[in-house]
Amino acid sequence: MIRCLLLLTVLSVIGCKQQVVKGKIETTFKNDTVLDSFFSVLHEKKMFNGAVAIKKQGKLIFKKGYGIANFEMGTPFTPNTAMEIASVSKQFTAAAVLKLYSEGKLDISQYVRQYLGDDFPYKEIKVYQLLNHSSGLADYEDYFKEHWDTSKIADNRDILQYFMKEQPPLISKPGSRYHYSNSGYVLLAEVVRSVSGQSLDEYLEKEVFAISGMVNSGFYDRDTIWELKNYAPGYFLDPIQCTYIKPELLKGKEYYHFLSGRLGSGRLSSSVEDLIKWDSILYKGAILNTETSKLAFTVHMPENDFSDYGFGWHVQEDEDLGKIVYHTGSWAGNHSYIKRFTDDESLIIILNNTHESANMKAIRTTIDAYVSGKGLSFPDQKAVDLLEKEICQLSPETVETWKNEHKDLDWDETDLTALKKRYIENKEPEKAKIVSKLISK
Repeated sequence: MIRCLLLLTVLSVIGCKQQVVKGKIETTFKNDTVLDSFFSVLHEKKMFNGAVAIKKQGKLIFKKGYGIANFEMGTPFTPNTAMEIASVSKQFTAAAVLKLYSEGKLDISQYVRQYLGDDFPYKEIKVYQLLNHSSGLADYEDYFKEHWDTSKIADNRDILQYFMKEQPPLISKPGSRYHYSNSGYVLLAEVVRSVSGQSLDEYLEKEVFAISGMVNSGFYDRDTIWELKNYAPGYFLDPIQCTYIKPELLKGKEYYHFLSGRLGSGRLSSSVEDLIKWDSILYKGAILNTETSKLAFTVHMPENDFSDYGFGWHVQEDEDLGKIVYHTGSWAGNHSYIKRFTDDESLIIILNNTHESANMKAIRTTIDAYVSGKGLSFPDQKAVDLLEKEICQLSPETVETWKNEHKDLDWDETDLTALKKRYIENKEPEKAKIVSKLISK
């Protein structure tokens, strides 16, 4: 449910000037004040912490950061701040494969084992089936969570060895069904290594980031990101102390550390500023030519299933807006979003590093509508979300006053009951008692 805060029939588009200098975008503009107000309120209400950029019909109308990037260092989150973009990384992996394809160095219709060796046990899988998530490969995460030595960082070769040695059965016949697969994109990174002689990070640095002027993009060792000055690590809320902490310190989340060595499916870090450059250069043909762009931005439907996936992108056709390509990402507290309206060159980029899953979905929906010419509405704020962040400051005696101060929140009692149950299971009776005060008898 969405309550209207601001209903606008006309976008407040501010004058912009833009010119290209050696592949970089130089832009002089004033931020859209309506969007600035919107994200300022979101940040004040603890619903957003990150950076945003928005283009309307090719013109940059908004670019700004909100909040803190590194909570220990107190550094600000700016458009130049790098953050792990999770599955938004897949479009870069796909671009590497397609670039090699355009150069005649690999064939996406060829069997994967031609590039990974005859020992690769799944002889029916083709490269393009990894790209469009129809390979049928099982996910590797569950196996590694159960069997991996957590004192070691797993990398791509460890994951490849898992498939070579354990040979988990395919979920479906290659090419027949859509099954979103991190495994497939890890293997694509190894295909890039086999063909180019470079690891994916090395290849992207030389063939994509350097050409695009993406100076804040790359792959970082997880143990180093907490000390970087221009970096936003992802955080989870500690339910005991009500503070943001490293995700891997929470019980059951250790895999965020030991699975931090893989390439292809995620882990790439980038900034809003760099992703603006990425969007711009995709129109110029410097990375993907006409043929490979068409392949990336066309749905490749499995034989017996529905899909909206191209190669590294979800693809939509809108009757009014034309072709739209997008991707989301979520990993270790980070949430990322890029949406490109390729017919009129509009763009949305949103990065957030405080695990705001529900809020990010509502924000995406609202901004999508705004860029499409509709009114801007403020998403409902769930009481349970704010309560989790502030409950350490409350008591059974003060919580009713707190509720009266937040009458405009979404007081979903199903969510509150579930939160109370979690506090009971975590042996926190005082917090459970506080939540009980907010549930109708």
